[in-house]
Amino acid sequence: MKLSDVAKKVGVSPITISRALRNPEIVSEDLRQTILRTVDEMGYVPNLAARALAGRHNGIIGVITPALHQHGFAGLMIGIEDCLRTTEFRVQYSNTLHHADREAGQLKSFLMQKPAGVIIAGAESYDDLLPLIENAACPIAHITDLSQEPERLVVGLDHHAAGAEPTRFLLSRGYQRIGFIGGGTDLRSRRRREGYEAAMREAGRFDPDLAIRADAPGTTGLGRELLTRLLQRVPDVDAVFAQNDELALGVLIECGVRGIRVPEDFGICGFNDLEFSAFTEPSLTTVHIPRYDIGYRVADMLLRAVRDEPPGEDKVDCGFSIIPRGSTR
Repeated sequence: MKLSDVAKKVGVSPITISRALRNPEIVSEDLRQTILRTVDEMGYVPNLAARALAGRHNGIIGVITPALHQHGFAGLMIGIEDCLRTTEFRVQYSNTLHHADREAGQLKSFLMQKPAGVIIAGAESYDDLLPLIENAACPIAHITDLSQEPERLVVGLDHHAAGAEPTRFLLSRGYQRIGFIGGGTDLRSRRRREGYEAAMREAGRFDPDLAIRADAPGTTGLGRELLTRLLQRVPDVDAVFAQNDELALGVLIECGVRGIRVPEDFGICGFNDLEFSAFTEPSLTTVHIPRYDIGYRVADMLLRAVRDEPPGEDKVDCGFSIIPRGSTR
């Protein structure tokens, strides 16, 4: 099935069909609906490779992420797609699963296809990426920890601060032996752990035995396991800052099994503010990340660059907020 077949069926030129598919706003409503209906009926699928050869790009926005499989990424993804939904661009995802050595290869794979643009949503390292970014024929936007290298088309937050502030919050609620549990080794997780350690040192309460992690996904089951190990190591631990809400839920469940009273005797703070955190018993104190806003803003920033429009801001700190709930005093 070719573009010319659709054009013949509708009774217009192939270029009119192309315009209706690529820039629908420049075609009248009645003709556009006729073309779209005919495309569906005939099963026509645009040839993106041919489009890329004929024009500047293939109409695809590539998104490289380390965490497509994690609940926390859903908000980012919805924000990106909501921003691009009414445009002529389509989104294609690539998942590195936190393997830094895959990032450059996946960026090369996208760039070989002449995309309209690329979003790198959480790179582990920019050492191999920067030469590719500097020579790319399309704009590349970034969701990063704000300590990382890119200075243009960047949306993110300071993960060091996002580890330090929840720790200070727990200290302010009277908890003293605050543990840290994590299930990831990526840069953002490491920065949050460094923030936790800095806040504990600042308070004169740092103890390396209070921090425990596993090189495994941060699941509810792992949360139970890590609390068990932490209690064996430091029996008088009285609070935990967990790297994500799934881990925090595991801690809450293990406390219930052991008869540990939350929040009276033990405080719990999670991270990400996933939907279930407001409905546990007690509800989970957590750190809210504006994931939808981050996704929407980085997509809008990239879209402006693709259209050669001013970006507004080159680097945006979306910040975070602590949501106090029933798992802390």
